[in-house]
Amino acid sequence: AIVITVMIIAVGLSTLFVIQRDMFPKVEFGEILITTRYPGASPEDVELNVTNEIEEELKEVVGIDWMTSYSMESISIIHLMVDSDFDDIEAVVDDIREAVDRVTDLPPEVTEAPLVDELSTDIFPVIEIGVTGDVKYAQLRDYAKRLERKIENVAGVSSVDKFSYLDREVHIEVDPDAINRLQVPLRAVIAAIAQRNIRSTGGSFESYTDERNVVTLAQFRTPDEVGDVIVRSSFDGPLVRVRDVARIDDTFEEPRVLSRMNGKFAISFLVFKKENADVIRTVDEIRAMIDAELPRVPEGISISYSDDFSRYVRNRVHVVVSNGAIGLALVLVLLGIFLSVRSALWVALGIPVTLLGTIFLLPFFDQSLDVIGMAAMIMIVGIVVDDAIIIAENVHRKREQGLAPIDAAVEGLTEVFQPVMTTVLTTFAAFAPMFFMSGMLGKFVVVIPLVISLGLFVSLLEALLALPSHLIAGLRGREGAHARKAERGWFNGVRRFYRVTIRYVLKARYAVIAVSLG
Repeated sequence: AIVITVMIIAVGLSTLFVIQRDMFPKVEFGEILITTRYPGASPEDVELNVTNEIEEELKEVVGIDWMTSYSMESISIIHLMVDSDFDDIEAVVDDIREAVDRVTDLPPEVTEAPLVDELSTDIFPVIEIGVTGDVKYAQLRDYAKRLERKIENVAGVSSVDKFSYLDREVHIEVDPDAINRLQVPLRAVIAAIAQRNIRSTGGSFESYTDERNVVTLAQFRTPDEVGDVIVRSSFDGPLVRVRDVARIDDTFEEPRVLSRMNGKFAISFLVFKKENADVIRTVDEIRAMIDAELPRVPEGISISYSDDFSRYVRNRVHVVVSNGAIGLALVLVLLGIFLSVRSALWVALGIPVTLLGTIFLLPFFDQSLDVIGMAAMIMIVGIVVDDAIIIAENVHRKREQGLAPIDAAVEGLTEVFQPVMTTVLTTFAAFAPMFFMSGMLGKFVVVIPLVISLGLFVSLLEALLALPSHLIAGLRGREGAHARKAERGWFNGVRRFYRVTIRYVLKARYAVIAVSLG
């Protein structure tokens, strides 16, 4: 019995330190977004040349419930929903990806393959990090760029979305008066800049002993180099450069989304974790990296956090632990009063054994330790000790009747086996229908009956196999009824008072009912 108890606790603790903790259970929404970029195309061209072509291939896929497409300027978005009646959603998703790959006659302007994204619970970010400061935007952006690389290198981080991170732009504003005065056409300015800002391979030089590649490296490094580009030159006239006919501004694109943290403008990062990463450990790794980075943050720049989703998981873990501790204490106190301290200890031990045993079994059902599952654990804390209390009390009663410890354990368990089994089965039957809930809600709540069922199974296993053996050791050394009655003499008075009270209540039952209803 001790081996069974210790083994369950050991494997449960070992799983607790490695099991994935998450905000939500692993759920496949069955929703897919297909995004295709068609630069410079009108909505009509996008629909005709891109959206319709992809939709024709998707019509052959079996398992699509509905499909909606959006053709906008320069972009096509197709929204799909997989039929929830299909058991293997991944197979349907693979068929959709293959159908999209079969579309090969897209316009040449579509240089990137259509992007197929499957929506799941991993679309929720785990934390938001903001970079603020009373410095120039270029300096703030430069530091944010370096910080982004460090965040992406943190273990467990899959991607980072940026907000208020503006792309750098060089604006060349041609002066109409200057090009008219110098007789320089606008197309000459455009051609001169395009021909100067190039990077290409020009082939290679080969010899009998060596081979070298020829690469043209003429890209602009700074905006000032744009002004030095020669637009026109002649033997008898002055050189005309870009700065002679245009003003060059080193700036950034117009912001479309403004991010603010703590009332200040910020460049913010939404951090997403990998599918199998632990949300608490990932956030802790990110915070540790930021703490190590703080001494190197430039003066005037600060880093702040927002929307830390790990705090919800931490809070639920704390609730489970605190509820388990409260239940443990109540069982120890009450059973210690009415039975014995040793028996109370073994019965109370069923709470951590059940919780740890459930945690150990969850990965076998491809489940993580999420908020919904931990809510179910809170529910079973008060359920799992019921069968242990019934067995322990009956074993002690048999010992009071004068049976030997082993006989008291055997007969005590045998006598209440059917009621205990019935209690567990009726509780299971109450939650079993949740296994068959359909739709998106059913995918989220299926973990509730699973956790409760596993908890009931583990508690029943511990109560039937381990608990009676534990109780035998506490019953040895007692001489039957006289020892127990002497130990609980104070309770015999309570019992006599209850017997007398209930006798009078039953005699005057009609009056008691009338008073109760009145």
